[in-house]
Amino acid sequence: MSEIQLYTNKIKQRFFTKMGREKSRVRRFPRFKEGTADLFGKPFLFHDSASFLDSYKEIFEQEIYRFHPSSSEKVILDCGANIGLSVLFFAKNYPDHTIIAFEPDDAIFEVLSRNVQTYGLKNVQLHKKAVWNKEEVLEFYTDNGMGARVGYSYENQAPKKVQSVRLKDFLNERIDFLKIDIEGAEYAVLSDCRDMLRQANNIFFEYHSHHSDQQKLHEMLLMLQQNGFRYYIKESSTRERPFVEEGLICEVYDMAINIFGYHANGNTGGK
Repeated sequence: MSEIQLYTNKIKQRFFTKMGREKSRVRRFPRFKEGTADLFGKPFLFHDSASFLDSYKEIFEQEIYRFHPSSSEKVILDCGANIGLSVLFFAKNYPDHTIIAFEPDDAIFEVLSRNVQTYGLKNVQLHKKAVWNKEEVLEFYTDNGMGARVGYSYENQAPKKVQSVRLKDFLNERIDFLKIDIEGAEYAVLSDCRDMLRQANNIFFEYHSHHSDQQKLHEMLLMLQQNGFRYYIKESSTRERPFVEEGLICEVYDMAINIFGYHANGNTGGK
């Protein structure tokens, strides 16, 4: 191992040691209350401690969004940016890219905007809109944590009205990474874009299986295959004994799966 690698590993070890202490502090923080976490030497604002910790683990520790950047395509679409952990990850690791981020919830968008301002992320464009298959006003529900969705309500909650954008309109040119985490609207959006998905070099989406709807995962995987992608499947939420366990995620989902779409040997679908 080279001296540079040793030095880099020491820096990473010190960072994760410090973050371990910070996570312990945040873990004791009340749910659904605004607070901050010391992240890269600045106060990262969160609206719910448990949601922050879950997202931080996936995004910064497991690095589920890391990809090999293109030398020519320099756009990342972040559909469902939430409070901005994914935006911060993209901005820090791909500083030459433009990150176009969508988040429709007023309160969450305010947190996202403040985090982008705190970290001085100049390569980020924010849109307070829901990603959908057409432009219209939608009924939007949130659990005040990580879950926010179109159409399906949470118990004892009135919907909010949000403006949507059509994702297909943003796929007129090639992009490097497309991230879709929109709590159950994935099938409608991907179906509308099925003839444009090859415009992305890499695709991530989280599939949410509503317990009362017909499952569509097989159709979504076929869309990837037809656009030249290979895919990798990873559980987002786990049931150890699915034959006997009947618990639901966010009140309505019986399964949540992370899907990674990529091109073998670095080849892109449109080249």
